[in-house]
Amino acid sequence: MKGRNNWLSALLLFSAAQSFAQDTVNLKSIDQFDFIAGDRNEIINSASLSGLYEKLYQLKKNKKGTVNMVHLGDSHIQADWLTHTTRQLLQKEFGNAGRGFIFPGRIARTNEPQNIYSSSNATWDAKRIVFADQALPIGLGASTVRTQQPGAKFTIRTIDSPGLNYSFNNVTLFYQKDITSFNLILNDSVGHPLAYAGPFTGEPYPNYSSVALPYEMHQIQFQTAQPTSKQEQFTLFGMSFSNGDPGILYHSIGGNGAKFKHYLAAKFFVEQTSALKPDLFIISLGTNEAIEYPYIEKQFSEQVETLVQRLKQSNPDALFILTTPADFYRKRTRRNPGVEQIHNQLVQLAEKKNLSCWDLYLAGGGKHSADQWRKNNLMQKDGVHFTKVGYELQGNMLYQALIKGYNEYVHDRYP
Repeated sequence: MKGRNNWLSALLLFSAAQSFAQDTVNLKSIDQFDFIAGDRNEIINSASLSGLYEKLYQLKKNKKGTVNMVHLGDSHIQADWLTHTTRQLLQKEFGNAGRGFIFPGRIARTNEPQNIYSSSNATWDAKRIVFADQALPIGLGASTVRTQQPGAKFTIRTIDSPGLNYSFNNVTLFYQKDITSFNLILNDSVGHPLAYAGPFTGEPYPNYSSVALPYEMHQIQFQTAQPTSKQEQFTLFGMSFSNGDPGILYHSIGGNGAKFKHYLAAKFFVEQTSALKPDLFIISLGTNEAIEYPYIEKQFSEQVETLVQRLKQSNPDALFILTTPADFYRKRTRRNPGVEQIHNQLVQLAEKKNLSCWDLYLAGGGKHSADQWRKNNLMQKDGVHFTKVGYELQGNMLYQALIKGYNEYVHDRYP
């Protein structure tokens, strides 16, 4: 690992200079690499996030309320290494309101985050967001599972992170609610019933239910029940765990292979986002479009704009950050000009629509920087995905960029 770059020293000096301003955050030193462009690691147009920064300021100052962030993406986000790092850093600074949204990947026979564990005794059909022609609908989780077994059980366990307790006493379930849907019994870790969720529908909660639990726990078991013969299936889109404490809920939602167009085609995705009450969407897509170079879809910018538009319609108070992909290869070793093309379109669209942008492409070294990520063992052999250490570096960089903008806001607003 190479030495720290000069930008870290400048960053620390900046933090020290701001320390007189009430409720700013001291940015701690992290190991970095010479090719990282620290001066480019910032939120472009951070002024558009002033509403978010004010909520963070009030949260930090008064220890009341919750700030909800939804980080949406592809396989980089499904793995949760990047988002796990950003989540931990934000929650340690502003408070831990819970683990947030999860999808039980093991039940769907795919990867799931390292700080949850799912299991089931039942048979489940599964669908990923990229398979539009398959029958199951897609909701908030970018994947869906369905069982037709009454009495089927599935268990979710949260795993604490250092300094962060992810026990929960509130569960928001995202599932298909109609006359064919099983009831759901919520049991504690030893099988004692705690609560019930039914298939009844009604606005504004057509496909999700929020259930308060009598005490905090790390593990919960769900069991399908069939009171009537018309009930024949249970279709799950995911769930969110919270603890009622003030702080950050950092929801990560990712789908392996996902593109903007896949989220646009997902039947219940946009409508279910409103249940998370998002203050901020961070959208990290574009990798899978860039992989297809030189056949990048002509409608790419239009798809980005349409997704943001629909999310705004469902969440009128939410703010947005578009992120650009870091440089990567195609076919394992070939340089990929498609990454720069996607980067340029995302940056231009963010400017056009007055959105914020985290330019990971330039902050991560820019053109051909994949050579450096690979050389420093930060990239996997496939040339597209990053190692755990690489993702943790990116998560640290995102946190630093967010806090730079926050500190500037607090310094200007509350000198």
